[in-house]
Amino acid sequence: MSDETEINFYSKRGNEYGFLSNFWPSPMVIDGKEYPTNEHYYQSQKAVKPEQVEWIRNSPTAFLAMKAGRSLRMEKGELQIHWELMKLDVMLKGLREKFKQNPDLRARLLATGDAVLHEDSPTDMVWGKKGRDALGILLMQVRRELRGGKI
Repeated sequence: MSDETEINFYSKRGNEYGFLSNFWPSPMVIDGKEYPTNEHYYQSQKAVKPEQVEWIRNSPTAFLAMKAGRSLRMEKGELQIHWELMKLDVMLKGLREKFKQNPDLRARLLATGDAVLHEDSPTDMVWGKKGRDALGILLMQVRRELRGGKI
């Protein structure tokens, strides 16, 4: 169990908490489809067109999945119309599956104890701690659900 009161992570490299990153290899099946990382899942859910969903889902790296997802445009009919309302729920679903389907990662998340988790992104105002800190908040929710046997 971690004695730390705060855990900061950002990249999948660099510290022992890189596994909290959405870029960390965490194969999972959601709605009958395989995803190599949570980033692949999250970004693919932005897309409307099936060929874009599949390209993102099968991207060679999480970085490329992120770039492809960020390139989708509402005005071109490529982005889910209610994406801003959906994105937290999509991320939560992916995180639940990541830690449910990967027992080693589940054990590592639980080993963070009661530490406050923060994505230490230098620029992200939604997911990072300099903004809404949404990724850390959702990870702590998943950790509580795992402890309570809800996942």
